[in-house]
Order: sequence, then C-alpha cells, then structure tokens
Amino acid sequence: MACYLIAGASGYVGSRLAERLLAAGQRVRGLVRNPDTLMVERLAARGMTVWIGDLTRPASLVGIADGVDYVYNLTSRSVLENGSLQRTYVDGNQHLIAACSRARSVRRYIFTSNLAPYGDCGDRLVTEDTPVAPLHPLAEVMVAAEQTLLEAARQHRFPAMILRCASLYGPERDPVQAVADGIATIYGNGRNFVAHIHIDDLLEVLLALPSYGQPGAIYNVGDDHPMRLLDFQGEVRQRLGMVPPRTVAPAAALAAGIDPTIVGMLSASVRLDNSRMKHDLPLTLRYPSLMDWLDERLPVAEELSLVV
Repeated sequence: MACYLIAGASGYVGSRLAERLLAAGQRVRGLVRNPDTLMVERLAARGMTVWIGDLTRPASLVGIADGVDYVYNLTSRSVLENGSLQRTYVDGNQHLIAACSRARSVRRYIFTSNLAPYGDCGDRLVTEDTPVAPLHPLAEVMVAAEQTLLEAARQHRFPAMILRCASLYGPERDPVQAVADGIATIYGNGRNFVAHIHIDDLLEVLLALPSYGQPGAIYNVGDDHPMRLLDFQGEVRQRLGMVPPRTVAPAAALAAGIDPTIVGMLSASVRLDNSRMKHDLPLTLRYPSLMDWLDERLPVAEELSLVV
C-alpha cells in the first residue's frame, strides 16, 4: 500500500482523486488550507490524513512528504488572483520540491499545468515539443513553474512530470449548461481549436502516471478530437433551439476591462496532440470527444429541456 500526497485535496480534481485512492485502499495525505469544509471532513472520515498548510508558506510544509511515495500538486488559483499566481505556482512548487527532496522517499511528483504556455498556435497540431509562447500573465507564470520542475529533473534527477491539461469538464463544470445559460462567451471569431478532457478521463491519467509515466516528461492531457469553439457552441445552440452564438472582438473585450488572461485563454487556438499520453499510459478515454459528452448530456429527445 503506497502513500500519496495530494496538494489541493479539497479541490475539484483533488477531492475526486483522493476518493478514488482511498476506495482502492491506498494511504492519502491531503494538503488543505482550510480543514473546516464539508469536503475535507468527508475525506477525513473516509481515511484521509489532513495536513493543514499552504504551498506559499514553507514552514507549514516541514515533514509533509515524509514517507510519501507519490505527490500530486493539483493546487489552483483563479486567474483573477494575479498577486498570488507567482507565489502559488512558482514559489509553491519550489517549496514542495524542497520538502520532497528532504523526505528522500518520493518516487514521482506530478504537477498539473495547463495549455496557456503554448499561446495561440492556430491550426497546427501541438505536441509537447512545440515551443512555448506565453501571451498573458498566467501563461508566463505557468512557464516559470514548469521550468522550475524541469530544472529540478535535469539537474537533480528529481522525478517530476508535468501535465499540460486541456479545458476540464464534467459534473459541476458543464460546458453544455454554460451555453444554455448564456454565460459562455466567444472572444474572437470562434475558429480557435479548444482541447477538452473529462474529469473521469483526467483521473485515469493521474492514477496511471505513478506506474507508467516517465520522470522528466511533459504530457499533453486532452481528448482525441479538439473542436473549434464556434462549432461546439453552435451545435449546442442548434440542439437547444437557440440563436447562433455571438462573438466579441478581443480588443473590445480588453477595452471593456476584461482580464487579459481570460481573453487570452478563451481566444487562443491549441489543437492538442495527445499521442505521448496514449503511448505511455494504458488507458482508453471514456470521452474521446466533447461531442460524446454532448450526446450523453443532451440526447435528441431532451434537446429543449435545458432552456424550458
């Protein structure tokens, strides 16, 4: 029975990963900033050891990795919290790497990044070897965070792996509902490719990495069929009997005060290649395309139910 440390154990991904590991009989240590939540209490009742701390405060991490075999850094921050992004992703990884290095037991360290480092790649296929081209503050921070891990791996043989994760969806993060509610905005002409990954498939990736992932590697984590944003939203709206989607020019959005990171993330085109992930990890995606979720979420007989 291995011991897993999850930084961000109370979050959308971390809590679900903790539940899967606990159900499999593994030992789980969860790093949380606030233990007084229903989610943390539920995980503790199921056997998770709660460690109260913060990646930005290294003193709170002393001993956190002792006896730990595998580490998941799933910590996240809102893109609007510009002041904390550097402290969380760059400084936080440095602090956690130091704690893991002191422990001398960690066999794998897995960090969930995103696709922001790639910038806007147009229609070309994007592999892990595509040069990074950050276009906004979050992207610059994520590149710096990744560099911290890559340097540790190359210079000190630290067993880090980086996941560049596509747009995450699933229960409570439903892109179909977002369109139906009118809160899904298209910045630009909507011809940009957007890669997605369902939470169930991301969990399978995370569970497979300790055994099959290659230390020092970067993995694109997304489905098999990135879609143009306009195509997906247009299809959802057609099924719901709604008018075609409207678009907002990025310049107009910026002039209106929309955060540059939000505009940049939602207008960038990343046609993601997941070949390395599928080569190294023994998994079959439950949702190879966002259309599979749409067909499940919005069957033909129920097409109008979300807007009635």
